[in-house]
Formats: sequence, C-alpha cells, structure tokens
Amino acid sequence: MFTKKTRLKLISLIIGASTFSGMYIPTNCIVASAETVSVKENKSTGAKDYNQSFEDGLDNWNARGSAIVSQDSSQHKDGSSSLKVTGRTKTWEGPVKDLTNVLTKGKTYHFSLYIMYNDPNGASNQIFDLKFANTAADKSEKYVSVASVKATKGNWTEIQGDYTIPSDANLSKYSLYLELPYKSNDSITAAEKIDFYLDNVAIKEIEKNYQKDIPQLRNVFNDYFPIGTAVTGTELDSTDVHSDFIKYQYNALVPGNCMKPDALQPTEGNFKWDEADKVVQFAADNNMLLRGHTLVWHNQTPDWFFQDPSDSTKPASRELLLKRLKTHIETVMARYKGKVDYWDVANEVISDSNGLRASKWKSIVGDVDGDGYDSDYIELAFKYAHEADPDAKLIINDYNVEWNATKRDTLYNLTKRMLQKGIPVDGVGLQMHINMYFPAVSTIKESIEKFASLKSINPNFAVQVTELDMSIYSSSGESEKTLNDYILDTQASQYKALFDMFKTEATKGNLGLVMLWGNSDDDTWLDSFPVAGRKDAPLLFDRYLQAKPAYYSIVGLPKPTIPVTPPTPTVTKQTVNTINTTPTIGDVVDKKWQMAIPFSVKTYVTGTNGATAKVKTMWDANNLYVFVDVTDATVDDSDTVNISLDNGNSEYNKYTVNRNTNTDTIKTTKISTGYQIQAKLPLSNTQAAIGAKLTFDMKINDYDSNGNLNSSVVWIDNVSKDALAFSNGGTLALSKEPKLVEAKKGTPTIDGSIDDIWSSANVISTDVILKDADTAKANVKLLWDENYVYALYEVTDHTLNKTAGNKYDQDSVEAFIDENNAKAPSYDSDDAQYRVNYDNEQSGTANGAIKNALFKSATKLTDTGYMVEMAIPLNNKGSIDQIIGFDAQVNDAIAGVRKGVNLWCDSSNNTWSTMVNAGNVLFVNSADDSKVLLGDVNDDGKIDILDYIQLQKYILNPENVINKTNSDLNGDSKINTADLFALRKICMNN
Repeated sequence: MFTKKTRLKLISLIIGASTFSGMYIPTNCIVASAETVSVKENKSTGAKDYNQSFEDGLDNWNARGSAIVSQDSSQHKDGSSSLKVTGRTKTWEGPVKDLTNVLTKGKTYHFSLYIMYNDPNGASNQIFDLKFANTAADKSEKYVSVASVKATKGNWTEIQGDYTIPSDANLSKYSLYLELPYKSNDSITAAEKIDFYLDNVAIKEIEKNYQKDIPQLRNVFNDYFPIGTAVTGTELDSTDVHSDFIKYQYNALVPGNCMKPDALQPTEGNFKWDEADKVVQFAADNNMLLRGHTLVWHNQTPDWFFQDPSDSTKPASRELLLKRLKTHIETVMARYKGKVDYWDVANEVISDSNGLRASKWKSIVGDVDGDGYDSDYIELAFKYAHEADPDAKLIINDYNVEWNATKRDTLYNLTKRMLQKGIPVDGVGLQMHINMYFPAVSTIKESIEKFASLKSINPNFAVQVTELDMSIYSSSGESEKTLNDYILDTQASQYKALFDMFKTEATKGNLGLVMLWGNSDDDTWLDSFPVAGRKDAPLLFDRYLQAKPAYYSIVGLPKPTIPVTPPTPTVTKQTVNTINTTPTIGDVVDKKWQMAIPFSVKTYVTGTNGATAKVKTMWDANNLYVFVDVTDATVDDSDTVNISLDNGNSEYNKYTVNRNTNTDTIKTTKISTGYQIQAKLPLSNTQAAIGAKLTFDMKINDYDSNGNLNSSVVWIDNVSKDALAFSNGGTLALSKEPKLVEAKKGTPTIDGSIDDIWSSANVISTDVILKDADTAKANVKLLWDENYVYALYEVTDHTLNKTAGNKYDQDSVEAFIDENNAKAPSYDSDDAQYRVNYDNEQSGTANGAIKNALFKSATKLTDTGYMVEMAIPLNNKGSIDQIIGFDAQVNDAIAGVRKGVNLWCDSSNNTWSTMVNAGNVLFVNSADDSKVLLGDVNDDGKIDILDYIQLQKYILNPENVINKTNSDLNGDSKINTADLFALRKICMNN
C-alpha cells in the first residue's frame, strides 16, 4: 500500500497558451489540479498518479539483473533520501518498478524523475534512458522508450516524457525502468557500470482529446493528394484517443516500425505478424491508403541475414543472402497481397557522400550481372516484390534527397538506369526530415520536379513525400527550446510555403502523396534524435492533439485569437561564443568583425514593430568589444542602445549609446538601413580567459519622429519592466582566437604543376586530428582572384588507396568554403564542400549542387604522396579585405577503410554540415605585395593629394601614367571612380 499520494482531478478547460514543463499547452487543453487522496497499489482500475521520493523506503522498487537498489541518505534531490543503484555490470541493469496494478491500460501519463551520478568512473556527461518493459501472456517482452536525457556528472537532472499504457488484452505486466544506452558485454567499460541515484518520481495522468470542429486534412487536400501519418500499433487500439484522431484527420497510414525486417522476422523463418496485421486491418476497416515500410534496409535488419549459418563470424554467401532476401519479400508480400498500396522496397540505399551506401547488402551481393554497377541487390528486390504482388506500387525511398543535390542526382541516376533496364520501379519517396530554417522550399520543388521528369520513361511514375516532419531546431548543437509564438509562427510560415508548393506540384501531376512521420508531437522520433531527451515539436498537432499554427496555416484558416490572460513571460537564456580578437575601433569597421558570428536582438518588450539589431562580440585580456548593426527605418536622435556588461560583482556596468555618440571607445556610424556601433568596454574585476563566462544583455530603444518610444527589443531579459536584471541576462562564453590566414591575390594554372606564383603564398597545416594521429596530413596554400579561391594541397601519404565505395573513405582532400562567413548552423546557399581524391576524382556538396562546370582540380603523385590543386568558384566577386570561412581536410585510407581524418580547424567532425567551427581566410593584395601601397598612385612612396590628382587625370584620360596595382583600392581589378572616392576618403582622413 502506498502512503498518501496526489491524484489529478480534472477541473478546468484552459483557453489559450501557457508553459508547462517546457512544453506548449494550446487552446482546449484539459489540465488538472491536485487533490490529496490515498491510493492503493492493488486497485485494479489504476491510479491517476504516483509520486515517490523514497523518504519512507523503496516502495517495491527493485533491480534488474545483478544490480542492487537501496535507500540512501548521502544524496537526495529534495528531502533526506533517494534510491541508490549499485553493483551494475551491464548497461541495462538498473531500477525497475512494476506498475501493472498502479496505472490503467489505455491511459496516457506524464513521467518525471530525477537522476544523478558522481561515480569517479563516470564520464562528464552520460545519457540515461527511461523505458517500459511490456510483458505479454506468453512471457515475451517488448521494450518501449519513454524519454532520454544527457545528465551532467554531479548534478541532478530531470528526465521526463509521456507514454500511453497499451490497452492490449494480451498485456499481462508493464514495468518502468531506467538504463544506460545499450553496449554489448564485451565492449562495456567502467564508465557504463557506474552507480547512480534516483529521486522525486512523479507520474501524472494526462487527459487528451482532439478537436472535432476543425477541418479534416483528408478533406482539405482531397483534390490534391492523400495525406497520412506514421503510426504504431498501440495508437490504433480503440481505447486510445489517437485511434479516432487518426481516422478523423488522415486517409493514409504507414507503420513506423512494425514492418521493418527486424520486427517481422527477428530470427530466420520465425515471423511476427501481430502488430503489422493490426495496422493492415485498421487501414482496410477505415478505407485508408496503406504504405508498407520497408523490405530492404541496411538498418534494423537482423544480423543473421548476413551471416553464414554454420559460422556467424563469416559472411553469408551471395546465393544465400539473395535467397533470404527473396524469401522475406515473398513471405511478407504474400500475407498482405492486395492490402498494401505502396511498398518501400529499398530504403536509404544512397550514400550521404557519393554513390551507393556501403552496406552489407552491397558488399556481399555486388555486381551479379556484370554491368559494372553493384546495385544488383536493389534491382533483384524490386523484381522479387513485383513477382510477389504485381498490383502493388513499388517505391525507392531515401532521406535528404530533397536538398542534397549529390545524393539526389545519385538516386535519380540509379532510378533512371533501373527504369531503362525494365526494373519495376513505380516511384520515389522523398523522406523530407527538414527543419523550419532549412532547406529552401524552392530547393525541394526542384527535386520533386527532377524526379517527376522520370515520367518520360514511365508515365505513371510517382513522386511521394513519405516521412515529413519539420524540426524547430537547426542543428544538434542547439539546446532545448521553450515553445513560444515566434517559434510556432515561424514553423507555420514554412509549413504553409511547403504545402502551397505541394499543391502546385500536385496540380502539375508531379506529386501524388504526402505522409507525416507522426500524427502529433507526442509521437515524434525527434524527441530522441539527434539529441537524446531534447523535446521537439515538428508536426501539425501538439502533444495534446491540439491543432498548432502550422495546421491552421496549411488549411488556410487564421490562427485562433481567443482573448486570454497573457501567460507570465519567462526568460529563455542563451549562450553565445565570443572570440578572442582585438579589433580597432574607428571610422572604418575593422575587417576582423567578419570572423564573429552574429546573434539577434529582436524580442519585443514594448511595441510590436521597430528597430532590431545583429550583434557581434570579441574579447581580449582587458576589454569586451561589441559591434551592433541596428536596422531602423525611422531616424530620431532619441534612439538608444543600452548595453549591460558583467562587472565581476554579480552586477552590470551599464552603457547607453545614441546615434550621435562618438568617443575614443565608442563610435556610431549612420548607414542606409539604420546605424552601427563599435564599442570597447573595459572588463573590470573580471579575469578574462578562455572558458570564462560573462553575463550580458542589450536593449534597443526606437523612438518615432515626435520623440515617443515606438518599441524596445532585448536580447534576453523580456521580464524586467525597466532596467535589465543581472539574474536574467544571457551568457558570453569566452572562446579561443579563431584561426586566420591571409590569402594573396593571384591566379595559378590548375594543371597539377606548382606554378611560381605559389611560392609566396601562406601555408596552413591540417594539424587538428579527428582520427588517428599517425596518418596522412597536408600543407595547404591559398590564393584568390575575383572568381575563384585557389588551394594547393601537398599531402604526405605513403600508401594510396581508393577501393572504398564511399568517396570520403578514399585517400582524398576536402575544401570547405563559407563565402559570406555567416558560420550558420547548417549550410547556407553559399556554403560548399569539395572533395578530390589522389586520382583527381571529384565529389562533394555545394549546398546540394556542386558546381561541376566551374570547379576545377588537378592532381599529381609525388615522392611523399600526392598533390592536389583546386579552383573553387565564388558566387560573388572576391574583394580585398574580404574574409571567408574555410577549412581543409585530409582523408587517409588503408585497404578500403578510412583510418585518418585531419583538418586545419574544425575538431567537431561536422564541417560537412555546418561551417560554425571553420577557420578564416583574409583576401589581401597580390602575391608580390612588397611593392603594394594602396593609394600611392604616383609611386612616390607616400599617399597624398598628388595621388588623388593623378588618379583623377587617369580616369579622364587613361594615357596618363599610374601604378595600377596601387590604384585598385577596392580590389575589383578595375580603375574607376569608386577607387577615386576611396582615395579621397583616405586623403581627407590623413
């Protein structure tokens, strides 16, 4: 029997939005108040909630495996005790609680608990997984994830998530447990055997319902395409509210997991049909289109498929693997013949780099027909599938092909080749796991139309969107967000643009189906990927099945505007990196600012429309430097910027800057879009060092022409009424000085021979080791001109190999370029990756489209390895003092395996997807710059009014003699009035 617990009593209907445990509670969400009652554990109908803080014992919490659980008073979140777990020898061993007679089948609950570890063997961070073990009447168990979290050593960390207890009559027992991510017994280390603590367990029932007075998606898009969702078997139980919700909104289904190879045939010849049968029957009963997912995949396919039956350490033969493939396809499709409309026959077979994915399917089956392509396992899978069910439509499905042009083109060429050979491919599936910032809708449109062009071979060829979701995060580097109107409206805008394009393409006959990867935000895989435990909100309905702004945007209805009491604002703190560099404060903005990543000051605390700013920061031992670029359409001398900087005593030093402020340490410059501020602020009582953190905030005040305050925006503190509060400030993390190299102006010939012009170019080295220190490295030289960046790689590598299927696993070099140096969290339109192996074979990605016609390369073997010359195209003309983002990488292969990866700058191994950690290249004048003195037009060794007069004469009459190199002040290789105005400014300053 439990002690007194808290039960939820439903009392209110909340209209509007508020924040609850970091999640957004929208309109029409039923919430609850607490009422203290006694709950008995043996009550068969289950409890509304369960709470345990281990003050009075363990309350029947037990241990899995050889672990030991005990009440402990040395550590506790609150109170005086917690549960301690010791004696662990495997990752899955930990605490477990049988909730069979506590929680009710078919009900949804919110689970929350705190964990902490301080074991000396533990890593600085550790992922913990909260799961359910569901036991059937036949004693078989199924393990279901509830939530994951990355905990920090020594700190109590909350892990929370929602879960619906299955209503399956065959479910005999269900238990909550905590474990570490799985590792095999032979690979587990002391770090995975740590002791840990558990406290403050709270389980609360959640009542969910869906809106029946809003348009049904199935009807809204009926004239364009079916619209569907991925499902789990339990969501289709009649006692689960998701079942009726799915029937109300959608007219197409795809099982999320239960038709994958490991789910259907976990051991050879033993098929498990229960959950897949349930999905198939639900679709049939409700006249819903059904997609089968998936028959062939490199992932979630049991190892036995690829193993020799007599010796599991050896691979299966080609003949045996193809026999197993055929048996699996024939057995599955025979059972569901005539019931599944589309099958994903082959899933994710394209490499993220170039060519086919290096899977066991590909390596074992290889090139059966001798046509020079090793896509035979894919072709045979389609043949087997067509023979098994001639009426089913057969799809090849993959991710990122909607934006990655290299991957898209590889899939396109594979599909086209199969169609030309008569392989029965009926369509392509674009998974479309995207985010609300990237990619551009126009890029997706381009991909849809490219695949639709295959109708020229097969008039009935289908293009489908198969796994759509839209993350609110731009990358794995972002911390968890609290949902707010800005995030939801931004997502809604992108969803609207996307579906408007979908409708246009459907009208053209280019798009035939749209599937979302989850029916609502409580059913998204993105809660655990790519960051474990980081809650996402990528779908059209929220965690309570309520329509989000994204839904209203695509059905063409305004977002409800019910008058509500505004929720109490909360502060969402941010941390930004501040680079260690000393810029000059002056009339001209120092070019060094091009290296810093901007952050936005745009959260309105007064008004709803007005001035905002992009801000950059730098630091040195004595000062913080701030560059503020204010966008302000109205000009008033009352406009101010308030800067609040940590003074080392848990308080702010405060600075107010207006449009006319100009001192030795603060410069304000008016520009066409508003005004810019350069500020040098002393770091008083602060020990500035790499890793130190400063509390910081800003407010931009915009006044109208009558001197009235129109708006105010802040960076962080949207709560304080007047002055910015130190406790609500953001954080500047002081980081190291970024790498910067000067590239001199010059145009080499790209022919594999080292021109003399390279001799004076500066050298960078790939000395950042990502993988294996004793591997190939390179010295790299850079030059530039208006149209190209030139790179010369001299690689030391005594063993050359390119046998790997993936280009990045071959001996090769890579160049990464960020032309506008935005250092965005994902590739912008100007970001590019170029790869060349030692045999001059090119690959890579330039935001989805490598510029094959413009990119040039040449290679040559040397006594110590090889050299590579590249000409990397620029989107816009290069200019003197421009700084671009750049990194250089060397891949070292041995026997078809990449053994080494070494770069110039980025130690994160993410340069292929973001340029955040790239280095910087400054464009300077010609390689022979010893004679260059920009502005010394008459070549007398000084710059004065005589140079201005001489340049003016030349522009009027080019027969006049000048030093043209010194006269090209703006670096555009032309001598014109722009140079004259630049020289005039220099002369006036002098």
